[in-house]
Amino acid sequence: MKKILFALTILLLASCSQRLDFVGMVAGQSPVPDIRFEESMKYNEQNGSRDLVVLTDTYRFYVGTDTHIDSAYDHTAAYLRAFRNDLLAPFTLMLGDMINANGKTVWVSELMREQAGLKQNLIYPTLGNHDAYFNQWHEWQEQWGSSTYSFVVRTPLNRDLYICLESANGTLGKKQLQWLQELLDKSAKENYRHIIVFSHTHLFKKDASQGHTSNFAIEETQLLTELFSKYGVDWYLCGHDHSREITKFKGVTYITVDALEEHYPNAYYMIATVGSDLRYEFVPVGEHDDN
Repeated sequence: MKKILFALTILLLASCSQRLDFVGMVAGQSPVPDIRFEESMKYNEQNGSRDLVVLTDTYRFYVGTDTHIDSAYDHTAAYLRAFRNDLLAPFTLMLGDMINANGKTVWVSELMREQAGLKQNLIYPTLGNHDAYFNQWHEWQEQWGSSTYSFVVRTPLNRDLYICLESANGTLGKKQLQWLQELLDKSAKENYRHIIVFSHTHLFKKDASQGHTSNFAIEETQLLTELFSKYGVDWYLCGHDHSREITKFKGVTYITVDALEEHYPNAYYMIATVGSDLRYEFVPVGEHDDN
C-alpha cells in the first residue's frame, strides 16, 4: 500500500508540470477516434482536395516527426528551412507529436508555418498522441484541419497516392478502418504509380512506453499489414518511437523516422525521392541549413 501511495504522489507532482503528459494519458485524448474521424471527414467535404501537380516525373518530399516543442525549436527550424529552400521538394509530411504538453498547439503551428515560408500550405500533418492529450484535438483541427485524408500528386505521366491515417490513440477505430479499406479498394482501379501511407504510430515495435497509445493491437497490425500488402502499398511512414527502424514485410517497406526533438544530439529527418522507384535518405539536422 505504501508503494502505491508513493507512486500516486509522484504521479500527482509530476502532473503539475506543463512538460509532462501523465494527466493527459490517464484522462484520454480528446474525442474518441471515431468522432475525430467524422469531424475530419466533414472538414474534407467542406474544403475539397489537397492534390498537387508537379512538373517533373521525379520529385522529392521531406519527412519530419516528433518535434515535441516546448520552447526551443532549433531542430524544427533547421528542418523546415531546408524544406523551404529545396526547389525540388513540393511538400513535407509531419508525422505527429509537434508539441510536448499542454497549451502549445497554436504557437507551434504558427511557428512551423513561419519557418516554412512560402511553402507553409504544403505541410501535410498527422495527429500524434501528444498533440491530442489534454483535449487539444479541436485546437489542432483549427490549425491544420483534418487528421485523416488522402491526396494525389500528379506528374506529367503518373499519379501517386498518399494516405494520412490518424493513430493518436494507438488505433484507427472502426470507421477510419472502413474508410481505408474502401479507399484502397478504389485505388486498385486507379492505376497509381506509388501508394504511400503515413501516420504517427508504428506497427511492429511492441512496448508500453506510451501507455495506452504505445502501439496498435496485434490483431489490428495483422489486418493493416494484410491490407497494405494486398493493395500494393509501397511505404508506411511513421514516427512515435523516436528511433529509426526499417522493416520490409510482404512487399511493403515500413519506415520509422528519427525524432527531431530538441534535446537529441543527433536528430535526423528523411528525404524521399519519388520516381520510377522510391528512395530515401536520412539527413542530420542542419546539414543543408543555409538560412
